[in-house]
Amino acid sequence: MGSEVDAGPRAWRGIDDLAGLVGAYCWVENRIFEVSGAWATDGGHHHEGGLAPALRVWCAGVSRRHGLLAARWAERLPVRAGVDRAALMRAPAGPLAGALGTMAATPDPRVGVETLVQSVFPRLRAVYGLHRRTSSPVTEGSVLEVLAAAHQNLTAEISSGRGLLQESPEALTRDAALGPDVERAFAETSVFPAVPAS
Repeated sequence: MGSEVDAGPRAWRGIDDLAGLVGAYCWVENRIFEVSGAWATDGGHHHEGGLAPALRVWCAGVSRRHGLLAARWAERLPVRAGVDRAALMRAPAGPLAGALGTMAATPDPRVGVETLVQSVFPRLRAVYGLHRRTSSPVTEGSVLEVLAAAHQNLTAEISSGRGLLQESPEALTRDAALGPDVERAFAETSVFPAVPAS
């Protein structure tokens, strides 16, 4: 694991570039917090299209963890004097806000959860992983701490989410979900480090 963090060339990011990146991370984590929290508290019954109790509990945990990550990113937002911190914590330019909005609005929350587990989390983990491998501990030490925690959380959530989805009687396929659109949206969001297509 140590070699993963140390591999690859270091990227120099100025304070404005880093602030834009951390602000986008904060926005994405907050969006995951909101969407998964809404699924956890949805009053629909499983036989009427709502989530099974185990998935609702899982969504509640996801919501809590990503809300905490959003707060940690906000605390590490590097800004210069006279820069509005709140203005930096916004959706990055490109299609990501729309893709996550479509995921949030899907009438079947299972499709949304599957998209989160199979597409959003792996892409976000890849972005965080690449940022970790290309950042300098000297200039981005506090950011590296959050990247490591976020990477670990996402790995665990992908595994547990896939396990719960596989146990469900209504099997969905990755192609039936919104995954390809979400993955394309991550790839077209230029503020994020470029990661290879999955």
